[in-house]
Amino acid sequence: MTNDALVRIDSAFFAYPSEPDQIVLRDVSLTLEEGSFTGLIGPSGAGKTTLCRLLAGFVPHHFDGPFAGTAAIDGHDLSTATIGDLAASVGYVFESPHDQLTGANTTVFDEAAYALENLGIPAEEIRGRVRECLETVGIGHLADRHPQALSGGQCQRLALASVLAMRPKILVLDEPTSQLDPLGAEEVVQVIARMHDRGFTVVLCSQDIASYAPHADRLLLMEEGRITADGDPRSVLRHAAEREAPVAIPEPVRIGLELRRRGAVADTVPVPLSVVEAAVELSPLIGDLTPAPAKEDEPVASGAAGTVTVRAERIAHVYDGGVRALDGLEVTLDRGCVCLLGQNGSGKSTLAKHLNGLLKPTEGQVLIDDLDTRAHRVAQLAQQVGLAFQNPDDQLFKRTVEEEVAFGAKNLGHPADRVRRLVDDALTRLDLQQLRHRNPSELSLAARKRVAVASVVAMDTPVLVLDEPTGAQDAPGNALLGRLVDELTAEGKLVIAITHDVEFARLHATRIVVLAQGTVLLDGTPSEVFAQPGTLSTTFVLPPAVARIAAAAGIPQPPLATEQLLGRVLPTVP
Repeated sequence: MTNDALVRIDSAFFAYPSEPDQIVLRDVSLTLEEGSFTGLIGPSGAGKTTLCRLLAGFVPHHFDGPFAGTAAIDGHDLSTATIGDLAASVGYVFESPHDQLTGANTTVFDEAAYALENLGIPAEEIRGRVRECLETVGIGHLADRHPQALSGGQCQRLALASVLAMRPKILVLDEPTSQLDPLGAEEVVQVIARMHDRGFTVVLCSQDIASYAPHADRLLLMEEGRITADGDPRSVLRHAAEREAPVAIPEPVRIGLELRRRGAVADTVPVPLSVVEAAVELSPLIGDLTPAPAKEDEPVASGAAGTVTVRAERIAHVYDGGVRALDGLEVTLDRGCVCLLGQNGSGKSTLAKHLNGLLKPTEGQVLIDDLDTRAHRVAQLAQQVGLAFQNPDDQLFKRTVEEEVAFGAKNLGHPADRVRRLVDDALTRLDLQQLRHRNPSELSLAARKRVAVASVVAMDTPVLVLDEPTGAQDAPGNALLGRLVDELTAEGKLVIAITHDVEFARLHATRIVVLAQGTVLLDGTPSEVFAQPGTLSTTFVLPPAVARIAAAAGIPQPPLATEQLLGRVLPTVP
């Protein structure tokens, strides 16, 4: 790393034009050295995305709200430089990949080449750069596919490839792994780390702190528009954990801090950041362990009378163009919280759209109780199944949050007074009461996703399908959604959560169904499924971090709960 300052921001203040009295950046000063890797952490609404936009010039030149302070990006004075002036220096990967893709290209290759063509790069160089970048992010085999036929995670990889092809000095990445399966996210972080090793300056904003903290030089903790901690990742995460800041503290850090609290490790030893580091720290503490009795998963309470059963009977689905997304899939779902796991493109979202009739099976049948989805309209099936999309912008269209949440309940024909009660209940459950009169389009991605979930909750259907509900959520948002799912299942509803978040599945699933290549690979309780890491890896799923730490440390029958792990290692320590 050199000592050259590539970015200098001094006393930056900013507010969005829609809310000029709400300051999003408050006296932010920051220097970034060339070749550095800086991670931005903090709760939703802390100002992280706005700071990323400032680095690319979108603030204040596109979002032209009140701005004060100074900023120089690669020698460009932000007061006079345009977004175009900064384009050669700063590559920006948006929070939602759908905001990044042009929609004007018919192949993945052409989409990744689009910006290079606009810059007049020679055709042969474009072909070489694009092929290299598509391979780098793991979608070289999809070069001829239409971008609209990609899964959310594949779109995210394409967005990253299109930016890497530009070879900017500064990579600014806003939630670049939020829609990726665990191993896919790890691969992308490794790609970003390699770009850093090659001299790129990296600024990465993500709630998935565990994946990139071991690679970063520095973390900035942002809260309420201010930088409240700045330093090396170990010290910042320890600081955040000890003061209970609203961020997702990685499991290695949590376990390391608990070992220090209990006196098993000296307090002066830096906390571990990775699974390997945590396992190395645990290994000397392990005595002559015998396998613990297998912990039984808690039984799933029977659903309320009239619980709906969903059956997929050997269904296949082939998209236009010949992509076979489902291939003889067979599963029955009837109660509790069922988490669907599997790599991007394994068929999870395609299955979800079959459950309320948005898609019809090419072969086989889907039954909602005795309703064959092939013979019923979506409006009829919506009485039984509510679906919150992976991308909330595919779902939201009303002028206010309140109107949006009320829309589905009204369409189902509920009386006006019941609609009001359902809307109030959903807004309260999703912590949206204070936003009820806001336009959903003005909210953060995390808030828009909660609005989409609230609109489904307000429909009061016996089955709810939530596609990546924790995507882009901070730690409080994850906890809120977890409580919601627990409450809904306790009420007798069937909740089907499509997720890459194995920590969410560990805490809230009563059953896990793992998909691979359009069919069921594993089906069982969390303990049963996560005890098969080899099989899971074939569909790019990793067990929860606590289980991987225990396994790496040599603990038999790795537990799924941190307290169980510590109890096995330090059973006599209070």
